[in-house]
Amino acid sequence: MHASDLARLRQAVDASGEVIFMTDREGTITFVNPQFERTYGYTADEVVGKATPRVLKSGSRSEEFYERFWRQILDGQVMRSEFENRTKAGALIDVEATVNPIRDGAQQIVGFIAVQRDVTLLRRMVDALRQNEERLRLIADSVSDMVSQVRLDGTYLYASPAHERVLGYAPAALLGTSAFDLVHPADLARVKAELAKAVQRAAADATRFEFRCQHADGRYLWLEAVGSLMHDDAQTPIGAVLSARDVTERKLLEEQFHQGQKMEAIGRLAGGIAHDFNNVLTAILGFTELLLGRVDDPGLIADLKEVKDAGERAGRLTRQLLAFSRKQVMAPQILDLNLVVVHVERMLQRVIGEDVHLSVEPAPSLAPVKADPGLVEQLLMNLAVNARDALPKGGRLTIRTANVEIDEEFVRRLPGAAVGEYVALAVADTGQGIPAELLERVFEPFFTTKPLGKGTGLGLSTVYGIVKQSGGYVSISSTVGVGTTVTSYFPRVYEAVRPAPERTRPQAELRGTETVLVAEDQTAVRDLMARVLGDLGYTVLTARDGADAVVTEAAHAGQIDLLLSDVIMPGLNGPDLAQRLLRRRPGLKVLYVSGFTSHLAIRLGTLGTRAGFLQKPFTPDRLALKVREILDVHADAGAPSR
Repeated sequence: MHASDLARLRQAVDASGEVIFMTDREGTITFVNPQFERTYGYTADEVVGKATPRVLKSGSRSEEFYERFWRQILDGQVMRSEFENRTKAGALIDVEATVNPIRDGAQQIVGFIAVQRDVTLLRRMVDALRQNEERLRLIADSVSDMVSQVRLDGTYLYASPAHERVLGYAPAALLGTSAFDLVHPADLARVKAELAKAVQRAAADATRFEFRCQHADGRYLWLEAVGSLMHDDAQTPIGAVLSARDVTERKLLEEQFHQGQKMEAIGRLAGGIAHDFNNVLTAILGFTELLLGRVDDPGLIADLKEVKDAGERAGRLTRQLLAFSRKQVMAPQILDLNLVVVHVERMLQRVIGEDVHLSVEPAPSLAPVKADPGLVEQLLMNLAVNARDALPKGGRLTIRTANVEIDEEFVRRLPGAAVGEYVALAVADTGQGIPAELLERVFEPFFTTKPLGKGTGLGLSTVYGIVKQSGGYVSISSTVGVGTTVTSYFPRVYEAVRPAPERTRPQAELRGTETVLVAEDQTAVRDLMARVLGDLGYTVLTARDGADAVVTEAAHAGQIDLLLSDVIMPGLNGPDLAQRLLRRRPGLKVLYVSGFTSHLAIRLGTLGTRAGFLQKPFTPDRLALKVREILDVHADAGAPSR
């Protein structure tokens, strides 16, 4: 998750009215929120580092209960239960607790997060009901939670005034109607099952559950409810007393957190796949190009070109994976998105075909953003391809730009966003639309709503990665039969748009006589680079990894002009290897190669006048050009190499 997302999540935890604390795997407290301190009277310094039972345990539960509860949470179960805990002042309070496991990147449980709700007042209310129903109603009318009495068939017998504030219904209007009519259809069976189970076991204990309930304006809110059965004089269940509160915002935060975790995990997987596959593609494309320069049989040349074309298509797929995982090399600059849209408008029209009308609606006085223009063009191309596939019989594709301000209300509708000024780039089609139940998955790589064989499932995931790597956010809205709109929000910057610098033409002569140390743990890629550079006249030293490169450098008495190193190698990685060699050879220049760019590569591998980066897969020509470029830039800069 981004730092802004984590900051917002921390603010929500600190502002929560519920007790939230974290422990390690052994149950030692590692974090408490302010509500913990208010509820139990302890400061964070007094409890952090201490075992949970030692701080809170009151002795109201048996040791067997605690042992069973501990075994279940260690097994990874999400546990909900009720406890009677003791405050610092010695008072006993009733709490409902939910305990969730915390997992590391390998999905191993490393600790737990507990959320507690003080229900002492509610318990007193339930007791009061059994003693004096009228007294309970007076209490219920004064609390912020919605309190109700219902028959077993759901018919309202009583609804507290809070119903109007939370759900928009006057209490009198609910009497005689069924509470089940307000429950979301997808949750109704579960709610009825909870009630049936309570009746079956004649439970005196309260039952806690969550469900969606319809507001008077038609939208659904998440409610957290606690219910206890009502009995007649013969102790036969005749209804239930419910206390419910609106937890919609908390549920949105939970969904945002879990979705963020899932997308990060998928991104790591995608980046790892792309890294390994790019090593393979580098060897395939490189040796194919070498063969193309050495054969003259037309049939063999045609076959080799097919191999090369297939390898390049696979390379495009890995670049899309890198875009999603936000591990691609970017060349951001200050942009006017209107100019980018105009630049690709004609190309987009060719992509979508003549039966789709393209309309561009640029906003006047559009604020600048900082992004990679090539990646923004790729974003627009991907969305245009998606729109074309959604418009088999033609239709309209509209691209709009606008200056927008994201406020707190907008953030609630776009989880993960932050308040601020943005530039919106919206791409809307009048196509088939996407069912609501699929919308939350459309940014996952390889997930597609298209028929088998009609798409890779990487189009929207690439859009997601490009915008997130640019510091922005993406939203999608869609209605089946009406169309889909994907809106990208790029942070506004306060710098003037500058024209892109003209690219210098590569030198026609690529040969060289310098000495190059090649450090690469993939044998095929190492052999390819050594062969290409050797054929061009360079003196090439090779090393199978970082440690071997240190030994090779120390054994070489002559000059070494360039370190050509993979970023990620077992043991000593590329940037660390470069730092070690630069201490011995201050004039050494560095060219990193990698299947993806980690933060390490971005920090150390693409900065400085004597360092560069080459993305895998690359062809022999691209390798030769980049080596020559690095060697020729500021050729006299720095101290001479040994």
